Amino acid sequence: MGRRVLVPYDSSEESQYALDHALAVFDTAEVVLIHAVKPSNEGANAGGTPSYRQRLETAERMLDSVCQWYDESERERIETTVRYGRPIREILDYTAEKRIDHIVIGSRGLDGTARLLLGRVAETVVRRSPVPVTVVRDPAEFETGHVLVPFDASTHAQGALRYALDQFPDARLTALYVSSPPTGGVESTETLFGVLSDWDDDREEHVESVLGVAAELGADHDRDLTTTSVDGDPADTIIEWATTTDVDHVVLGSAGRDGVAHLLLGSVAETVVRRSPVTVTIAK
Repeated sequence: MGRRVLVPYDSSEESQYALDHALAVFDTAEVVLIHAVKPSNEGANAGGTPSYRQRLETAERMLDSVCQWYDESERERIETTVRYGRPIREILDYTAEKRIDHIVIGSRGLDGTARLLLGRVAETVVRRSPVPVTVVRDPAEFETGHVLVPFDASTHAQGALRYALDQFPDARLTALYVSSPPTGGVESTETLFGVLSDWDDDREEHVESVLGVAAELGADHDRDLTTTSVDGDPADTIIEWATTTDVDHVVLGSAGRDGVAHLLLGSVAETVVRRSPVTVTIAK
């Protein structure tokens, strides 16, 4: 897969899952373990204090120790780097400076309502990274048998499907179109009924058109893929599919750039990344 894969590592279980995933799934790539030592408030010049040096040395020993858990062939593919600064900035700066192709990062866990959450670092990296980001949920998800690609024929969805076709050559792929009526901006009940009626009349033709684009992309890659459509709320439907079917991995497209050139996620993608019970990749 990618030539250089970056794995932010802080010794947590989630970051360990991310490293295991990167080595198993990106099996020919160089994997870079990065740890950021946060700036200290000690003294007027924290960068020159013994505490600063000790923290760097401790981080370096931690990364070296992690590498020893793997066999020689895997160790040869692992590079380690310790940076001094805020984790988000250091991860993104390193990605840009060192020509990283992909970031694999661990998720954070569960809140009281059983919705999967991202930590602040992971969520910001997903939002702002210029390269694809995989958020790893489960330590056992190394065999990607079934990939779900939410698909609406947009440029971003087509990019996500191309990514899945290229990066998962042996997986079963499903392109899922979630059809929902365009009710935004409707001013009256009478107008709403008109909109719903028009949508229902055109629905079958529209669904066929959208899924036809997905099928064409599959044919272009000489791949068979399943195409299906469900009516409902896009985010909730995608999460339900990921929860109740045998999906191992969800691949989504990002929504574009804002005025300061940071990649943004659409609301559907953000919700899926936060709540999906399986590993999610944002293709960019």
